[in-house]
Amino acid sequence: MIANSGHDERNKYRGGKAGDQTGGEYAVIPWYSRPWTCVLRWPDKTVAADIAYCARAAAENNCIGYDQAQRATFWTALSQVPGYDPAKITTPCESDCTCGVATCVKAAGMRKGSHVLKEIDPDYYWSGNMRPAFKSLGFLVLTDPKYLTSDRYLLAGDILLYENHHAAINLDVGSMVREDWTTVATYQEGWNRDDTGWWYATTAHTYAKDRWMKINNCWYYFDHNGYAVKGHQKIDGKDWFFCDEAGHPKECALMVTDEEGALHVWALSA
Repeated sequence: MIANSGHDERNKYRGGKAGDQTGGEYAVIPWYSRPWTCVLRWPDKTVAADIAYCARAAAENNCIGYDQAQRATFWTALSQVPGYDPAKITTPCESDCTCGVATCVKAAGMRKGSHVLKEIDPDYYWSGNMRPAFKSLGFLVLTDPKYLTSDRYLLAGDILLYENHHAAINLDVGSMVREDWTTVATYQEGWNRDDTGWWYATTAHTYAKDRWMKINNCWYYFDHNGYAVKGHQKIDGKDWFFCDEAGHPKECALMVTDEEGALHVWALSA
């Protein structure tokens, strides 16, 4: 089964009455082929299971309906109830497919203490940017046909994405899932160092890679292997310099020159 939000009470996308007028605007329905282009999977099974809980609770609460023009009101209502529990919303509100998915993801982040997920803005996401944006958060991107053509290999909390069209959340563990999916690497959140260099765990199961991050008011860049770069680097066609002094408190931090041309760490205000 999946939590699916697709249209308002008039089978339209904007202008309907707040709340689910028919029970079908946001509802639990059987898995179906959209077709899906990828599945986005959060690697922490506890958080993923809570994403599924939030999605089911939202789909079963007829105070939550569909309207693209008012889609952010779901999160507004959810942020005001105890425990960020969609089942406790009593004020009619609206969402759409992708904002609804992102709202459930943020709610699970708040409920389970995921620093990355609780900081997202649900209104930012749509079906055209969800794959790269969620990948940058630490979601796994699954494209093997076995994940896209049935629900047999899906996990609770998996996000089904038909890019530029639709998104939904899977609610159950598929019949062909094996026990080995529960083995997930665990990291110490924050800075870590090994024989290769410094890397940064964004959650207990994910780390930064192929991205800029501002940490303690300094900028760092993490390469495709997840290591903070040092020294002269060319990134996106531009030249940058990062602190390469071993043992420096800001080792790997982005540096700039002052008015005299001397290098110093670029420290930003909070």
